[in-house]
Amino acid sequence: MTGKRTPLYHAFKARNAEMAEKAHFLTANVFTDAKSEHDAVRNAAGLFEIFGQFLVEVAGTNAETFLNETFVADMLKVVPGRGIYGGILNENGGFIDDVITYRPAQDLFWVVPAPHRVEKVEAYLKERGKPYGVHVVSLGYRYVSLSLQGPQSRACLERVTSQDLSGEALPGFGMVKTTVAGVDGVVVTRTGFTGELGYELWVPTEHIESFYDTVLEAGKPLGLVPCGAGSMGSLRIEKRYPIWGRDIGEDTTPVEAGLGWTVKPKNASYPGKAVVERQKQDGVERALVLLELHFGTVLPAIGTVVKFGGDPIGKVTSAAHGHTVGCGLALAYVQIGCAGDGQVLTLEDGTGVTVRRAAVYDPKSVRSRA
Repeated sequence: MTGKRTPLYHAFKARNAEMAEKAHFLTANVFTDAKSEHDAVRNAAGLFEIFGQFLVEVAGTNAETFLNETFVADMLKVVPGRGIYGGILNENGGFIDDVITYRPAQDLFWVVPAPHRVEKVEAYLKERGKPYGVHVVSLGYRYVSLSLQGPQSRACLERVTSQDLSGEALPGFGMVKTTVAGVDGVVVTRTGFTGELGYELWVPTEHIESFYDTVLEAGKPLGLVPCGAGSMGSLRIEKRYPIWGRDIGEDTTPVEAGLGWTVKPKNASYPGKAVVERQKQDGVERALVLLELHFGTVLPAIGTVVKFGGDPIGKVTSAAHGHTVGCGLALAYVQIGCAGDGQVLTLEDGTGVTVRRAAVYDPKSVRSRA
């Protein structure tokens, strides 16, 4: 494997992790097995490294205006100490990336691209930001990104910090810089990609190995375990969360992907605005849906054809085992006429699947708001 070693490489090897190359980084894929780690997150807590997830800093007196005229989200409503999710689109309405953007201070924003899109997003924002006079730079491995997820995540974190982590003090998409596990300057955000109560931790790189060990040891009595990238795939697909490069990309729009809710009405123009507003009004020809497999344990490959009445009507974009819900799951783009909830379709090998337009696990997202 030729991927870049992350700062936790040696810590992972010491814990006998099975390593894998993901987005050009060498990271832990599993420590025990993917199902056990999946179950730990659903029932207790798991600690992930989010390999290569860097902050792209946008600073300047015009930063708010610049981002509001670049992103689909209404950046004028993001106050310091909060964040928001939304897309950066091209002129055709396709995703350059989907990002969370935090606002640490009035004239300072941190954009969080997908690991394999950091360079693209940084370059795009630098070029587009020139007329606004903003400063754009990736912070790289100034911080290492960890994700602490699960119903016991708050209790685990409270064992290593005196910071108030209550829902009132740190609501969804809230952020705070504080001391955690004896390390100053840790950024804690109320976010995640699992559908559970969770936090993402941005830790100064020079302290990451001791921090990682301390948090795991403190949370062990509460069921906290180290988790690898393998279980993240099954956790996110139960929640119908798409990822760039598989389920969304430069040729798919927020409306097609079921993310039209992230496109906020606002006066500011941004790339792709005309396309997505037209789609929201007139509809689309295809939609990203979740598919429940009727039987079998063999998951469909990416690109597997989806059929209705023997006719091809779409393709699978990703798949994983839904360990909590007890069936195989896939995401696929299908023709809009076949995208209704409960619609029965088939894969090209004859496997029956049922369309689900919402998450099959905690569809109202009660758990993440605990």
